[in-house]
Amino acid sequence: MREDWIEIKIGDIFTTVTGNTPSKKNPENYGGIIPFVKPPDILNSIIKSSEEFISDVGKSKARILPVNSVLVTCIGNLGRVGINTKSEVAYNQQINAIYPSLYIHPIYIYYQAQNLSFRAQLEKLSTSTTVALVNKSNFDTIKVKLAPLSEQRAIVKKIEQLFSSLDASITYLKKAQGQLKIYRQAVLKKAFESYEFNKKLKEISICISDGDHQPPPKSEIGIPFITISNVDKSNNKIDFQNTFKVKSDYFSNLKENRRPLKGDVLYTVTGSFGIPILIDYEKDFCFQRHIGLIRPLITTNSKWLFYLLQTPQIYSQASASATGTAQKTVSLNSLRNFNVPCPFFEEQHQIVKEIESRLSVCDAVEEQIKTSLDKAEALRQSILKKAFAGALLTQTELEACRKEPDYEPASVLLEKIKSEKQTGKKNTKKEKAIIPAKPAVAAIEKISADIQAGLIAKVIRLHEDNPQHHTLLTHIKCEKLSHLVEYHLQIPLGRQPVKDAAGPDDYPRLKKVEHRAKMAGYFSVQKNKIGHTYVSGKGIEKAITQFEKNLSEEQKQRVDQLLHLFLTFDLEQAEIVATIYAAWNNLLILGKKRPTDEEIVQEARYNWSDRKLGLEEHRFYKAIEWMQKDTVNLIPTGYGTLVDFPKKKK
Repeated sequence: MREDWIEIKIGDIFTTVTGNTPSKKNPENYGGIIPFVKPPDILNSIIKSSEEFISDVGKSKARILPVNSVLVTCIGNLGRVGINTKSEVAYNQQINAIYPSLYIHPIYIYYQAQNLSFRAQLEKLSTSTTVALVNKSNFDTIKVKLAPLSEQRAIVKKIEQLFSSLDASITYLKKAQGQLKIYRQAVLKKAFESYEFNKKLKEISICISDGDHQPPPKSEIGIPFITISNVDKSNNKIDFQNTFKVKSDYFSNLKENRRPLKGDVLYTVTGSFGIPILIDYEKDFCFQRHIGLIRPLITTNSKWLFYLLQTPQIYSQASASATGTAQKTVSLNSLRNFNVPCPFFEEQHQIVKEIESRLSVCDAVEEQIKTSLDKAEALRQSILKKAFAGALLTQTELEACRKEPDYEPASVLLEKIKSEKQTGKKNTKKEKAIIPAKPAVAAIEKISADIQAGLIAKVIRLHEDNPQHHTLLTHIKCEKLSHLVEYHLQIPLGRQPVKDAAGPDDYPRLKKVEHRAKMAGYFSVQKNKIGHTYVSGKGIEKAITQFEKNLSEEQKQRVDQLLHLFLTFDLEQAEIVATIYAAWNNLLILGKKRPTDEEIVQEARYNWSDRKLGLEEHRFYKAIEWMQKDTVNLIPTGYGTLVDFPKKKK
């Protein structure tokens, strides 16, 4: 460490505060605009989203962090690091937060908290044997390296330059992983496409059941209890490391068809449905009702069944039968009645052999990619290690830092930090070390359901006036147009879209809009053989008039142009464009100034939903090219909020 640096405890230079959780008994505490951050929201990156939000009522009972605070998980999965560079956030008791200081670059401490030496200290301070825990007092003793402020800025800049090229390589490797996934699907599809799917799954199984419907009592020791979160869909395995336990007598009292045996195949049926797991080992465990169990007949090869359940032919049946909005569910009855082939046992064995001969090559490439990703992470840690050992900057760069007007050794900087911290303590004595920040995000305006209903009414009228295209009218297409009107034309509709299988959707909001439209006689929903469409009502013109009366002439013209642009589009075409738009916009919001086509497709196809993998990749690139035409100009600007995965239901 150089002479103008200092090693010092976090608690000596920062105000640190442990989070809390406002009472769930009072629903008014939640549902506002302040992100409520929990460990799953912290992924060594800038915090952009959360599963829950604190309301104005709950704000007074929550710990609210000002912008540029660093969050570190200190219970359970130790050492996840995040920073809120855009807005204030609330956070729970599993997280310790480091408040910003005028004399320390926030990204400097954010990167230092990701360094392995920081993580090693955190793990060493854990005071629990069952669940890792580092309390605030121990957290404050972690030592960090304090450099002159001008050097902190230079270090952050260089880290970000090096990480930029590293991230590009990682993106390429992950794209290759996605292509391997497509190849796997092609192999599986080919293996079964020559067979007739003329049997029911229940006909080749001893039983098909699900897990216990009653929440089991937890135990410190005992039998692992598996939930959806323990299913690793990347390799169709169960993660037994992070399960909770149930007592042995609970396990013993379960029905036999709820205690997995070697040779059984599990199948997720809720949320991330459609993931099979082959139990090719002997181990006692039980599982929740969101997972199905299939016990094959003695004449059914377990591996053959495992591969069959991964095919597009089966997944399409699961998708078609899944019900629900925010969390899709495949019923056991639907699962039992999946159409499947039934070749002779010897032929099943041969199919398995042929599949594995091809997938073994795929596995080898996958292993190479994994090794490369591991090396990339090692390189990332090497960069951080050099940075906080004072060895990242060249001598020329260091000399430039010393010529900066605010350069001063860390020892001098330390005195200013201590003075700042002491002042902060005086100001927050009555507030229990909570430094309130002015809201950085404006309150979400409540918008009448009539607005979106009026927009949908315009879409219905346009299709009715062009009967040759009327069959292309679906409620999914209308939802995609709603997204583009709201995000591209910036006309608020009151939606809060999420990453849905069909694109950026807010179906809970759409349900309210459809209900309002039916009650007011604007239009009604009609079920088709596939999906739903709309039928105009007596009040449709009134709905259109109400929508347009708050628009300028220019906005009316732009809405009409957009709707005509999509008139000849079918459901999938509208889905691809809207998803690309949302993905592209996400990247802009996340700080990617000029995302490449590959990065946009990565976000829209591989980081969105497994359903997107069923759409050919070239269609995404073709859509991007179309969106950039002068006659179309559907290029996002980073307007609105991040479209992220939906909140998990409890």
